[in-house]
Amino acid sequence: MTDYRPEDQASLPPIGFIAVQCFFYRPAGDAFNENTWAFPVIRELAEGSREDQLVTKVAYDDAFIDNFVAAGKKLAERGAVGILTSCGFLAMAQPLLAERLPIPVATSSLIQIPSILAWLPPSKKIGIITYNARELVSLHFERLGISKEHATRCHIAGAPDGGSLRLLVTGKGPYSFDDIEKEMVAAAKELMDEHPDIGAFVLECTQMPPFGESVQRVTGLPTYDVYTMGTWFYSGLVRRRPRGWGDFESQRTGPLVERNIM
Repeated sequence: MTDYRPEDQASLPPIGFIAVQCFFYRPAGDAFNENTWAFPVIRELAEGSREDQLVTKVAYDDAFIDNFVAAGKKLAERGAVGILTSCGFLAMAQPLLAERLPIPVATSSLIQIPSILAWLPPSKKIGIITYNARELVSLHFERLGISKEHATRCHIAGAPDGGSLRLLVTGKGPYSFDDIEKEMVAAAKELMDEHPDIGAFVLECTQMPPFGESVQRVTGLPTYDVYTMGTWFYSGLVRRRPRGWGDFESQRTGPLVERNIM
C-alpha cells in the first residue's frame, strides 16, 4: 500500500466504485467500505444487480451491461480516475465495460491470475476461494483474457451452501467474522489437502479481504484478493512520491559511486 505524504493525501483523485443491489454489513476490508482504501472512493449503484443476477455462469444480457455502463459513466463525470466493482463474478463483464467506459475499469480479483502464475514455478498452481464454485466457469477466465492453459493451473473451492457468507450476501443472516473465517480457513485447507501443488491463493469475493490474513496464516502461502488488486490498480492510475522515499530536494543529485553496498 502506498504511504502517501500528508501534502498529497488531500488532493488524491477518487476511485469509482460500482455498487450492487446486495445490502448487508460491510466492515473495513470489504471493497465497498471507504476505510478499506488509502485513497478516496465515490460510489454509484448499478440497477438490476441482485445476487442472483450477478453470480452466474451465463453471459450477462445487454440490459445488465447497460446498467453498469451508466453507473461507470456517472463515476467518470464525478472525477473518478478508474473503476472497481463489488463482485468478482463481474469478470464476465470486463471487456464489455472496458470497451464502453471512458476510464480504466478492474472488475475482479481474478485479473491478477496471469501475474501470479508468472511469479510461481511452472509446477505450482493457484487455489481460488470463491463465493459460489458451481457458478465460476471458464467463461469468467476467458473474459479476463486468461488462457485455457492458465485456467487449468487453478483449483477452485467455494463458500458452503447455507453457510454464513452465502446467508449474509443474500440477506438471510447477520455478519459474523468468526463464522465466515471458519468457512474460509476450511476451504483453504480443503484445497491444500486435495491439491498440494498450490503455490498461492486468490480470493474471488469482494467480502473476502478481511480473511486474507487468516488464509495466509493457515497455508503459509501468498494470498491475493480485491484489496491487493485495487491497491495495485490505483497506484498506477495516480503516481505520488511515497512518504518513505523522504525529501526529494536532498536527493536531486548524488555522488559518483563504484559500487552500492548491500
